[in-house]
Amino acid sequence: MGLILCIAADIWSVSRAGAGEPVPESALSRASRVAQLAGHAPAISVDRLERIPEGAGTDSQVSRSQPAAGGATSSPVPGTGDGKDDKGALIESGSGRFTVVAMPPAALRPEPKGGRVVRYTVELEGGIDIRAEDFAATVGTVLTDPRGWQATDGVRFVDVSPADAAKGAPVDLRITLASPGTTDRLCAPLETRGQVSCHNAGRVVLNLRRWVLGAAAYGTDIAQYRVYLVNHEVGHGIGHAHAYCAGPGKVAPVMMQQTYGLKGCTAWPWPSPKPA
Repeated sequence: MGLILCIAADIWSVSRAGAGEPVPESALSRASRVAQLAGHAPAISVDRLERIPEGAGTDSQVSRSQPAAGGATSSPVPGTGDGKDDKGALIESGSGRFTVVAMPPAALRPEPKGGRVVRYTVELEGGIDIRAEDFAATVGTVLTDPRGWQATDGVRFVDVSPADAAKGAPVDLRITLASPGTTDRLCAPLETRGQVSCHNAGRVVLNLRRWVLGAAAYGTDIAQYRVYLVNHEVGHGIGHAHAYCAGPGKVAPVMMQQTYGLKGCTAWPWPSPKPA
């Protein structure tokens, strides 16, 4: 029986997926790796993993996002920017190579004056036809939103530019959009089966399938599902375990696995409480 390793905080982790890419290991990713090597990683059977219910993320739910003002200037592959091939099918496999994407300045709000610094890069796999500027803008906007982790956890997200990353600047989280096939490789030994995303040893891997198609919990509102996806996987990256629905009609916590269904709760993509 295949086994999946999960550290005590319920953050999916393996030691060095994608180790061929020279980004320095940070304190956060090192702590995740050390916890696993030290034996604080209980084994969980693959058979106990939940599955996405049928009908989640079907093509009929796609709501294409509008390109950022001025268009993309750094997309690795020209195209429509919708993550699909010329026949309209989701791109299942990309190049396996990643580009660190520059953050559009307009996407970032002023940084908090204090808080635990979390340095991150935004990275995009080649060959998946997503506009780099659009992806980076979404990530930056979510991370610095006043409803996000900066407000609830007292962290301070700091974007690491492509130039600084190339010089070897330390990085805590590598927020990566990858094709389903590459996601499976980066998330191993967790069996994402081409369907879901993960956090793995300092790498936040967002599955192109979910980025494009969303999930049933958010219906046709792909933009709000993307907010949830970034917040949920980054939440793992800064130390949060999964949470659960508190009861029918309650607001789903962002660390609930909303991709799999709401269990009677109502969808909510932010760490901060939903206003009454």
